[in-house]
Amino acid sequence: MKIVLQLISISFLMLISNCSKHENKPPLLVASQKFYDLNKTDILFTIYNDSTYFVNKTTTEINENKIEKWKGKLKIKKDTIKFYPNELTYNNSKTAILKNGFVEFIDGDYPERMKIRRTSLLVKNNIDFKNLNNYAVFTFYKKYHNSFREKDLSNYELSTKELFKIDSIFKNEFNSNKDLEKYSDYLKQIVAVKNIKNEIIIQAHFYCKSKFLSESYMYYETSMMDGGNCNIYIELNLTTGKFNFINIAGIA
Repeated sequence: MKIVLQLISISFLMLISNCSKHENKPPLLVASQKFYDLNKTDILFTIYNDSTYFVNKTTTEINENKIEKWKGKLKIKKDTIKFYPNELTYNNSKTAILKNGFVEFIDGDYPERMKIRRTSLLVKNNIDFKNLNNYAVFTFYKKYHNSFREKDLSNYELSTKELFKIDSIFKNEFNSNKDLEKYSDYLKQIVAVKNIKNEIIIQAHFYCKSKFLSESYMYYETSMMDGGNCNIYIELNLTTGKFNFINIAGIA
């Protein structure tokens, strides 16, 4: 009986130790996603200085609450995270990049990123979004952009100065186009690429602000059918300063 009690006591102490292991230790990184539509989803990604990570996903539905958890080990080198020895089972990523205020999972089952809430790690910030409201700038990864028309395209890293220039061009177009809503009423998703001529092409989607897109537009490139002038696609040749085309969904 004494031995059994000792074993129980040791197991309990180990459990307490594991639960409190990270208490009073600030994490190296905290990132998250938040979705609020018919349901509510909160995803929290945390890295600690002992090379461990945790992903907690809480889904709140009308009649059910669901909590899912993942954990594992990783290696950090500058702005790059390698999930090791196993991939991040949450989305099967092996690699993530810390860039422009986000954790970008670059080789998982689907393109995904989380907003960095706080971190002491190196983040490669090419763009300062302080005075650039309602913008989400995505990286062109060949793994996820592999259609025939995209085969000759490659990613281009925009600077803050270039995004201000793009913003000015778009603003002038929206102010002069009576078919469009007020420019400040749109959320903007940008992908910058180089074509076979080495020209910089800006692929831009504009969506009217709504509670369904207020957070999610930052995490995923949105695809929407129709939508009229609340769904605009513009392709700008930044090298020449000319528009390749402007498409207003639902308008011939």
